[in-house]
Amino acid sequence: MYMEADVREATKGKAATPDSAKNVLLLGSGVLITSETQIRRLKEAGLNDVTIDTSKGKDSDAGVAVQQPVAVPQERRKKSLPGGRKVEYKEELKKARATKEVVKNQLKEALGDIAIGGSMDRKKLDAGAKLITTSVLNNVDAMVGLTRLKEHDPYTANHCINVTIITLAVALADGIDEETAQILATATLLHDIGKTKVPLEVLNKPGRFEPHELNEMRKHTTYGRDVLYDMPGVTEEMMLIATQHHEMLNGKGYPNNLMGDEIHRFGQMTAIADVYDALTSARVYKPAMPPHFALGRIYQNKNIEFNGDLVDLFVKTLGLYPVGSLVQLDTNEVGVVAEPNPDNFRQPKVGCFITRYKKFRQFPYLVDLANDPQENRKIVKVLNPSKYKIDVDKMIKMCTG
Repeated sequence: MYMEADVREATKGKAATPDSAKNVLLLGSGVLITSETQIRRLKEAGLNDVTIDTSKGKDSDAGVAVQQPVAVPQERRKKSLPGGRKVEYKEELKKARATKEVVKNQLKEALGDIAIGGSMDRKKLDAGAKLITTSVLNNVDAMVGLTRLKEHDPYTANHCINVTIITLAVALADGIDEETAQILATATLLHDIGKTKVPLEVLNKPGRFEPHELNEMRKHTTYGRDVLYDMPGVTEEMMLIATQHHEMLNGKGYPNNLMGDEIHRFGQMTAIADVYDALTSARVYKPAMPPHFALGRIYQNKNIEFNGDLVDLFVKTLGLYPVGSLVQLDTNEVGVVAEPNPDNFRQPKVGCFITRYKKFRQFPYLVDLANDPQENRKIVKVLNPSKYKIDVDKMIKMCTG
């Protein structure tokens, strides 16, 4: 049963309804009011009343406060390594490449249809999400490694897929089940759906934004909420992630300056993945940041902008030296991290193209740092690829097949 309540009389333990969420997504539909801050934000938004679902929260007969419908139970949070490794890395890598290409084309079509006012083929989107989820469960390292490959497209489909892969890997490490993983994958694929409503001259501007352009670009979070609200079969996860993926733990994010646990855990995961993929992608006005340095940037903001527990899982997911990192060994050999080591993220497989005698090799040779009993080589330095005239992606492919 729903009832209207004066915002001034809203108390902790009551549950908001979809109407409250539509006006301004400060609370998701069915979200429990747990803090004075939530009540304050409703007042600041200029809402005079809010619809309360009396079948939930303290108003229910049982008098028991309900959890958010998409909350991740604490007991599921295993803090383990992400995903599964049912299939060998190289075997899954070939399938993962094909999967990513299929999903990218599906997503481009879906976002393109929405941009011109059409409807999205939800079945295709769900099928794509299932393909990604299955691949991550088969071998998380293979799919995460593919996020290294950067492409440019009109509606950032490749970015959306990369963010989905990383978010999914972190979420699986956090202990979600396979069914929830697929729901999360579908939602995260659409996290930037609001960009379809941003003017193309802003979206595709080959340079830094002017203040008014930046303000318009940031509206993609609320545009996304509005697009999704009217879409058949929309889920709470879709609404939350589209709106919250730029919120920060310290309240300095947007659109609603949410803080701490006011940001849903899935929103916190997506925020980390979104920033990482943005940092490691080249722009007209900036080069791509090397993976290891982007990882460091995020780690520096642990417990400031990003949830500390999730940052730790994120590091375990990518490894201390993510695929694509350029490293120097204690033998002076230089190479590209081609494959992670799930048992020890300090000892990946490195495709060396400069020998200990400082000779350049056109075809790299693979060194497995975890299985190097004679020399026991170690990484001593991370290098900037811009100083070397090499194609990192090509090097990785030569090492992994």
